[in-house]
Amino acid sequence: MAGDLHAYEKLLQALFAKGGELSTSAILAQVGGNLSPLAGHQVLTAISHAQLQTSNALGHIAEAHRMLEALGRKLGIDVDAFGDVLKPPASATLGMPSGGSG
Repeated sequence: MAGDLHAYEKLLQALFAKGGELSTSAILAQVGGNLSPLAGHQVLTAISHAQLQTSNALGHIAEAHRMLEALGRKLGIDVDAFGDVLKPPASATLGMPSGGSG
């Protein structure tokens, strides 16, 4: 379950990043003269709403991490795999064995 939760979270992060790229493309099309300001603003509004929903979904996934962590603690399960934990930067763990799937 923890692996699926992380995979879903990564998909949402990729979706959010792609939305940022789409926003940039829309602005460039508007500034470049290929898209009217009126149509451009409508497109940006639609993209912004989608980005907001994606951001909300990421927040809900963070809440799922916390819920699973609390449940795991009650059940006596190691919660590092799915808990809301701080991870060290990659440079701090180079050459060291990993403690989990992160």
